[in-house]
Amino acid sequence: MSNRGFFAGLGSLLTGLGVTFRAMFRKNVTIQYPHVPVPVSPIYRGPVRLISEQVAGDHKCIGCLACQRICPTHAIPVLTTKKNEENKNVPVDFVIDDALCCFCGLCVEVCPTVALEHSRIGDLAAQAQSLLRRDIMKDGVITSDNFPTNVGKSGGTA
Repeated sequence: MSNRGFFAGLGSLLTGLGVTFRAMFRKNVTIQYPHVPVPVSPIYRGPVRLISEQVAGDHKCIGCLACQRICPTHAIPVLTTKKNEENKNVPVDFVIDDALCCFCGLCVEVCPTVALEHSRIGDLAAQAQSLLRRDIMKDGVITSDNFPTNVGKSGGTA
């Protein structure tokens, strides 16, 4: 081996070791998912949920079907309504398919009574697509722990 090749290889080795030593003393950026929850951005749009009123615990949905009509992916396939004793529409079933939802926020924006909002659930991994189809009338306040894909898992965050 010539001296020129030896010094070129040694220089390359020292450059690589320099990169390695600098990286050894930096803060780790890897998150040990799923053992450690992933932090969610404040502007993250998670699964859609009904906003319940603080006093009665009831929701403000009037069953106008605007969210169902505006959804570009048809992720709100079943929103059935009936008339109550005051002859006003009330929703009976309100199903959202999170597997189809693109989290665009159109349903939240078009709602005339501001009855919908995005939750901040970041873990939507599911073993079956059927787990992502949920009735939001029955969900109540959804969190990462009681979201259908995370029931039974530990370490969820709200």
